[in-house]
Amino acid sequence: MVTTTGMHLEKVLENHKAWLEKRSGGVRADLTGYSMSESRLEGADLTQAILRGVSLMESELSEAQLQRASLEMSDLRKAVLTGADLTGADLTQAQMDHVWMPNASLSEAKLVGVAIRKANLQAARFLDASLQGCDLSWSNAARASFHQARIFECVFTDVTLEKALFFRTRVQMSRFRGSNLTEANLSGAQLLDCDFSGAEFSDAKFPKATLTRSNFFRANLPFCDFREAVLKAAVFVGATLRGARFGGANVFTTDFRGADLSGARELTAEQLTQALTDTDTILPNGSNGPYIRRSGAERPR
Repeated sequence: MVTTTGMHLEKVLENHKAWLEKRSGGVRADLTGYSMSESRLEGADLTQAILRGVSLMESELSEAQLQRASLEMSDLRKAVLTGADLTGADLTQAQMDHVWMPNASLSEAKLVGVAIRKANLQAARFLDASLQGCDLSWSNAARASFHQARIFECVFTDVTLEKALFFRTRVQMSRFRGSNLTEANLSGAQLLDCDFSGAEFSDAKFPKATLTRSNFFRANLPFCDFREAVLKAAVFVGATLRGARFGGANVFTTDFRGADLSGARELTAEQLTQALTDTDTILPNGSNGPYIRRSGAERPR
């Protein structure tokens, strides 16, 4: 790995700016493999720069412009990227543990095999981003936006996602064990074959979401909105669903064994006969299951 000097870096940035502006003598920045740890690059314009394998550990990159930058295998651990714009950037196999990037934009970015644990991602934007095989465990992503993002085989263990937005997000085979999604909005999201065991979902919104085969074992979901959601083969064993709304939801083979459905609204007799309940299920009227047709137990007290 080559270490760059301040003078060299200044010249690279100057030539890169000329390249972006299509001026004579402009040269696209290529810092592949350089060591630039602890650099101060606040507000730097590195749009479309080639930064593969670069080390930017503990660097200051607040408000930096990194749109469509090539950051494959880069080292951004403990870097500060507050408000930085990484729209369309390629972060394949980047190291980003402990990165500080509240209000940053990663919209349309490509994140494959990225380690981004214990990071500050508050209010970060992942709109239309692609995340595959990433580990975001123990990060704070409260109020982050994941609209229409594609998330596959990622780990969100113990992540703070309070008030996060997942409008029409497609999430497959990902783990959210113990994560906090209080007041998160997952309207129209597709959450397929995911593990939400022990997660906190108080007042979360799932209208028209698809939760097929996802596992909510012992999750806390009081007063959630599942109207018109597809819960086919989803598992809510031991989950708390007090006061939740299920109007028009598809609960065919949904597993409510041991779940607390007390006060749940808009569940019909037909829905409950299609779902799985047992003697440990607390039905909407407060009685124990299993649900028996024409018992009236679907009506909350």
